[in-house]
Amino acid sequence: MDQVRYAAIKTMVETLYGWTARGKWDEAEAMLTDDFRIVEAGCLPFGGIYEGKGALRELYTKVFGFWDDPALDFTDLAISEQHAISVMTFHATSRHNGERLVMPLCEVFHLRGGQFCGITPYYYDTVAICRATGMLATA
Repeated sequence: MDQVRYAAIKTMVETLYGWTARGKWDEAEAMLTDDFRIVEAGCLPFGGIYEGKGALRELYTKVFGFWDDPALDFTDLAISEQHAISVMTFHATSRHNGERLVMPLCEVFHLRGGQFCGITPYYYDTVAICRATGMLATA
């Protein structure tokens, strides 16, 4: 991959994070294919498949409804021709029990034709998420 393509994809990922963080959904949705798809682990309280240009907005509404003061601390970005993998730490306080969650997270961005066609997130500890959101009793 040449440096121009690498820089373009890096900018795309950073821009999408920026638009979604500020609630600029029209701008974010312009970066997505019509068949955009996010697959969240089914065991999570927000698990399932989210499809279409409105998928990010729908998912963000569900995910961030469980947390106070959510933040992402980015540590790395790996980029290939058809994927970008963002490595970060997720920080948030549970609205259910007040627990502060700090957890590694990776998001795989799937690219097609200069747009994002999907995202697949990978959480380090889905059990901790389920406990912090009230889906599982604490030990």
